[in-house]
Amino acid sequence: MSEFTVTRTLNAPRERVWQVLTQPGHFEGWLPARPGTAVLDVRTGGSWQATVTSADGDEIALTGRYDDVSEPGRLVMTVPGDVVTAITLTTAPDGTTQIAYAFDVDESMHAMVTNSVDDVLGRVAAVLAGTA
Repeated sequence: MSEFTVTRTLNAPRERVWQVLTQPGHFEGWLPARPGTAVLDVRTGGSWQATVTSADGDEIALTGRYDDVSEPGRLVMTVPGDVVTAITLTTAPDGTTQIAYAFDVDESMHAMVTNSVDDVLGRVAAVLAGTA
């Protein structure tokens, strides 16, 4: 396994992106989780949980932990499957935010991880734009 990073740009200031990633109402919008189910303890050693609904209508409880939190620039957290991802936010000169997701995954997983991150960031962008 090796570290693999997916980097994209979001059209919002870093502090706003941080809010969307760490506040329950926004988190529910991009996860996407059932409204009112996200509980986030965003601190080093904290945890998160939320409930999503599958395509078949089944409710699925998701949980994870925060291994490192440095507001507003870095989140190291687990995602379903206990996969650790490091999320780094950097302000670009034009006021946008560069977001980098780093994973320790096998090379055979790179395309799937890239597609997954792009899917999540599409939903984050919709929340930032107020369309989700």
